[in-house]
Amino acid sequence: MRRGYADYEPLTACGRVGEICYRLRRGPFRTAQLNVVGWSALLGLCVSSWLIGRYAVTRLGGPGWLAWAAAGVPVAVVKVVDLRRDRAMRERSYLPPVFIRDSTDADLPQLGVIETSGDAAFRGLGMDVVADAPAPDASVFDAAHDAGWLFVAVDGTDQQIGFVRVELADGCPHVGQVSVLPEHAGRHTGALLLSHAAHHAVGRGFSRMTLRTFTDVPWNAPYYARLGWRVLPESDWGPGLRAVAASERAAGLGPWPRQTMVLDLVK
Repeated sequence: MRRGYADYEPLTACGRVGEICYRLRRGPFRTAQLNVVGWSALLGLCVSSWLIGRYAVTRLGGPGWLAWAAAGVPVAVVKVVDLRRDRAMRERSYLPPVFIRDSTDADLPQLGVIETSGDAAFRGLGMDVVADAPAPDASVFDAAHDAGWLFVAVDGTDQQIGFVRVELADGCPHVGQVSVLPEHAGRHTGALLLSHAAHHAVGRGFSRMTLRTFTDVPWNAPYYARLGWRVLPESDWGPGLRAVAASERAAGLGPWPRQTMVLDLVK
């Protein structure tokens, strides 16, 4: 699978060693991964703090170490923020595990609710058509379910928390919908679902997958790009993808730019 999915799959022993080496190479901050600009800004703040401290000591008196203590304040602040974020990430990692399985007949009535559970977030972008869309009927999922292309994410109690529905378009798997309950966001469930679907596609002999998504919505096209998907030019669309795009326009999604993306599968 493309490299982007590696972050969401269990690490092998060699992978764990590589992860440790990567963290050591990353420096003193686990979550605040500073680039050249960030380190330059931090150094500038330290120097400025030292100069201010030195001036205060000279004018008001006091031990010289106060200036050096002032220089360390920006580093201490960044480190405190880094530790707090790291602790939050660790606490999130202790949440019950997520399992991906094939859909069952009992899952279908709940999937429509999951699909629309996060639509309210689109209202903040002025996309009320999406936010007000009704939950799809369970029959929408029948074809994918019967064909073995519907996968459900569940928690330890087998409660549905997300799903991915795949259909065929132009002779290759096409992700029709991937949804996760908002209260379970941030656990890479969507990436796990997509990875599971991609592995399934490889097992069936396919070399790529496609999907349609909003170009400018942060949790749509940019999210998929981070997972290894790339834009598929319209000149490479087949009649199936063109039909999908036409149905989206008919549903009222025309005012917001959408694009087709493709994931090249590696066997």
